[in-house]
Amino acid sequence: MKKRTTVIMGASAIAFTLIAIDILPHPHFGSDTNLSKISANNLIISSAIAATTRIPNGQILNISGEVQLQRQDGRNIRPTAGTPIYPGDKLQTAQNGQITIQCADLGIKSIKSGENQLNSCLLASDKSKSECNKNLIRCPDRGDDKIAWNNAPIPYIISPRRTQLLGNKPTLRWNPVAGATSYKLSILEKNAKLNWEMTVKGTEAVYPGEPVLKPGVKYRLIVETNTGVSSESPLSEGDSEFSLLDEKEVERVKEAVGAIEQQVQNAASQKLAIAQVYRSANLIAEAIEILESLPAAGVETAPIYRKLGEMYQGRSQLMPQAEIYYKRAIDKAKPDDIEELTDARYGLAQVYSSMRNYPEAIQYLKLAKEGYQTLKDLLMVEKIGKQLQDAQRRKDRQ
Repeated sequence: MKKRTTVIMGASAIAFTLIAIDILPHPHFGSDTNLSKISANNLIISSAIAATTRIPNGQILNISGEVQLQRQDGRNIRPTAGTPIYPGDKLQTAQNGQITIQCADLGIKSIKSGENQLNSCLLASDKSKSECNKNLIRCPDRGDDKIAWNNAPIPYIISPRRTQLLGNKPTLRWNPVAGATSYKLSILEKNAKLNWEMTVKGTEAVYPGEPVLKPGVKYRLIVETNTGVSSESPLSEGDSEFSLLDEKEVERVKEAVGAIEQQVQNAASQKLAIAQVYRSANLIAEAIEILESLPAAGVETAPIYRKLGEMYQGRSQLMPQAEIYYKRAIDKAKPDDIEELTDARYGLAQVYSSMRNYPEAIQYLKLAKEGYQTLKDLLMVEKIGKQLQDAQRRKDRQ
């Protein structure tokens, strides 16, 4: 048995002692190992694991050959690109198998052929559930739900919104409006228009880089149709602002991306890992852009679609786009993939709650509750029970 101590300082990482041990053998995986060897060691991290079993501390980037992922409760799942890993997971590879993972601290690890390992990523703090209104039935509350969330005809901003940017030439995207044949674009800087305008026929354009956008300044894209409809009405100020990273942060991100390009050879896996770097740096628009390119390149997995749903819902706060990706995640998940189905159904329930579509919200809340009961996640079962009561009251008042 080997003992290794790893310390990483930072807001997203918690230092702890890692015990690297062999795990239960499988007909195709690893050697004979006595489980009594790990029982004492498990006590070292058992309390931390118990408190964070539903907080992933990494993700699967790539798998090849025969591999197996065993959760702490003994469930075996079939991992794929984007599958989250949790404390206490056991990662196993056959003689022809290999797994590449990315930890929450963005480090890359490989599990080579014939290896059995306990998940060695550091514990991660959970930020995702605290980024909006605590009352999740109304979360997120953006102020223009009756328009954007119900697909009414305004060119609401899809990107960039509620994000920071790495580059000075962002891709600009907005909602198409029936009957509009052209769109006039402009950008606000501190509530004053930049000396720039562009008129296009489609719903996407690239900012040319002039005038130069400056770090630390809040900007907002404005889109007006030739039919007189604007993305500004009736949005409240600040809903769709964006800004650029400062130079130091840009360098840190580029260093992290460079390290990934050195360590990860597979092109799709590189994109998946880089998207996580961007997401960690609040580069939401660029993270979404990368993840949306993966299905077009033939990499379609339920976890990738679910991640897109989560970012559109919780970060960009765009319910129509979130609905699309949660549904794709549900369609792509295997019937026995309880985790992905449950998380996607819960996300879709929140989308429908935000849209005030309470019958659909109740349906998916019930499905998610059943899933979390199967996963023995009692905290989520209790939370959903309260949300079901709230959704039913709101439905009855409609």
